[in-house]
Order: sequence, then C-alpha cells, then structure tokens
Amino acid sequence: MYHRYRQKIFGYAYHFTRCREEAEELTQDSFVRLWENRAKVDPEKNFDAFLYTLIRNNFLGRLRKKAREKAYSCENLVQEQSFNAIEDELDAKESKQLAHKAIESLSPQVKKIYLLSRNDYHTHEEISQLMGISKNTVNNHLKKSLGIMRKYFKTYSPETIISLVVMIFC
Repeated sequence: MYHRYRQKIFGYAYHFTRCREEAEELTQDSFVRLWENRAKVDPEKNFDAFLYTLIRNNFLGRLRKKAREKAYSCENLVQEQSFNAIEDELDAKESKQLAHKAIESLSPQVKKIYLLSRNDYHTHEEISQLMGISKNTVNNHLKKSLGIMRKYFKTYSPETIISLVVMIFC
C-alpha cells in the first residue's frame, strides 16, 4: 500500500504545505494514521477521497498545534519582555546616542540627504529636486551614509549593530 499510494499522498501533502520536508513528514504521519484507522476504511467508498480527507485533517491538526505553540510562546515572550524592559530601554537609549553620533560624523551634504530621507521621509526624487542634484547622486550619498554608519557601529558598539539596522529602517 505504501509503494502504491506514497506519491499520491505526497502530492496531496505538498499541495497543503508547499514544502518538501513538511510534505514528507505529513506523508509518513498519514501512513501511520492510515494504519491506525485501517478498520474505518470502507472498500466500497472512494479510497482517494478518504486519503485526501485523512491528509487534510492531519494537516489542519498540525496547524492548530502550531498555533497553540505559538500562542504559548508569545505569552512567554510577553513575560520575558516585561522582565527585560529596563535593560531594553537602556540599550535603546545607548543605540540612539550611537546613531546620533554616527549621523553627526557624516559630511554635511551626506548628513542632509540622510536626514531628509530617514527623518523627513522624502523620496529620492524629492530630495534631488530640493537639493538640485540627480537621483543617482542622492542614492549614492544614502548608500555612503549607511556604510559609514554601519562601520561606526561596528567600531564603537558591535553588539548594537542590530539596533542600528532596526533604527535605520524603522
């Protein structure tokens, strides 16, 4: 039975998961469930429909389990976050100070373009019109500013590089 229906069950499983590894796990688990429920198999009814239903229910059961696990882990995360709130606030302040120092280390034109982009949320085209330079120059200056800031953070605080990335893009 395994050799006869393995490909079909895998195809059904892949239809649900869109992931080869998960589909393989679901296929194996479905064969186990098929064996456990072999007494329920009615030879008069459509066996393919039974297989499809078995896999679908198995997949939905896994989704429910993942949702419960995620909900549980989120509850734990909220508790951990409240314990670390003071430390996180101090880290955020330190990261902001480093980011401010990094911005101050930029050349005046690069700094102006960076601030227009990140603080004032202007597009590259708007900045090029405001400053009378090409969009390509704006793009180059922004790349340069981000490179300088990354280097600054690596030099002065390697453990806060992630904070920089979050601050730059948020």
